[in-house]
Amino acid sequence: MASGSLARRYARALIALGAEQDAVEAIAADLATISNVLDLGDGALRTAMNNPGLTSAERRGVVEAVLTRVHLHQISRNYIRLLVDKNRFGAFGEIRREYDRLADELSGRVRALVSTATALTESMKGKVESALATATGSTVLVRYQVDAELIGGIVAQVGDKVYDASVRARLEEISGALLRDAV
Repeated sequence: MASGSLARRYARALIALGAEQDAVEAIAADLATISNVLDLGDGALRTAMNNPGLTSAERRGVVEAVLTRVHLHQISRNYIRLLVDKNRFGAFGEIRREYDRLADELSGRVRALVSTATALTESMKGKVESALATATGSTVLVRYQVDAELIGGIVAQVGDKVYDASVRARLEEISGALLRDAV
């Protein structure tokens, strides 16, 4: 089975359990917590959990040690144990991304990545978020990044749609037009 379909199947099952117990957001937060724990120490724990040299019992021992140190919803705890028991822990990241996508869909929100040449003020961020909410008709969770190569303007990626109002894009358009006209 392809890892994408595996991730979808596991994520759909988890979201169904979360919705049934009104715990979708709590589980999403738990998955983020587990992901952060896995990434500590340059991802040493994630690497160890995916090491084929570890037996299932050793992996289960590592997971149990982690679970005693973090507070998670019971569904999340059992989910992590299931992944280890079924030798599917390597798909955790992909399952988490799919779960987040399904949780967003369920709650009517979308995620956006906004790139600008310089950091935006809080006021400008508010305007960007308002414009994206109007354009999408959804609540928008925005992650910002600075990309000096844009020269100026803004690029917003919402799902598979890109809104590009950057100086770089305009310069590329002008360059393309000039090259076409020269031929």
